[in-house]
Amino acid sequence: MTKKLLLVNPADSAKLNATSVRLFTLPPPSLACLAALTPSDWDTKIVDENIEPLTFADADLVGITAMTSSAPRAYEISEQYRRKGIKTVMGGIHASMMHDEAAQFVDSVVIGESESVWQSLLDDFEKDELRRFYRGKRSSLENLVRPRNDLYSDRYRLKASVQTARGCPMDCEFCSVTTFHGRTYRQRPVEDVLDELEALDCKEFFFSDDNILGYGKDAEERAIQLFRGMLKRGLNKR
Repeated sequence: MTKKLLLVNPADSAKLNATSVRLFTLPPPSLACLAALTPSDWDTKIVDENIEPLTFADADLVGITAMTSSAPRAYEISEQYRRKGIKTVMGGIHASMMHDEAAQFVDSVVIGESESVWQSLLDDFEKDELRRFYRGKRSSLENLVRPRNDLYSDRYRLKASVQTARGCPMDCEFCSVTTFHGRTYRQRPVEDVLDELEALDCKEFFFSDDNILGYGKDAEERAIQLFRGMLKRGLNKR
């Protein structure tokens, strides 16, 4: 029997009106990656409340990502599903930083990057042995799965977010990136990124790196190699 997975990006209460939401909201790349990692015997859907309303349709498992500004809404969504007896799991920057808080409102919390633990989490769910916490590892960015951008609404102005690197070599005291990634800067192979860009079925996209230039001559040369590669392949994208 096909199981239903619903992946949710909650409404951001910091955004002031619907127009600003539609203009500046970007597809959350983490949800498209999780969808790509989910086995084919799951019926997977993505809902971004900043783009379309959440109807609280039935699901077997609900995954929620949230930044701090949308965490209160994430908790509301989770509790409404839990009242229906549906399990919820939360990840993202807020849950990773405040996992004990998040655990009060959801059945399971993913701390850190989810790719390395997602299959284990789904396996545990199917055995009715969902753990309270899963701690992801910082893994290599080679051979990443191709995000399921096809599951996103067509209401986004920019229909794809592409990540070429994770983390930042800086250590700014006000920034959560170093806390989340450690003081690491991991880069995807340029050809992998170009392959993903070439496969996009949209004209415009957004580079969602925390720091696309990194630090030092090697990182600078890699960025130039990426941009020149876009020209060489004739991608004709903005």
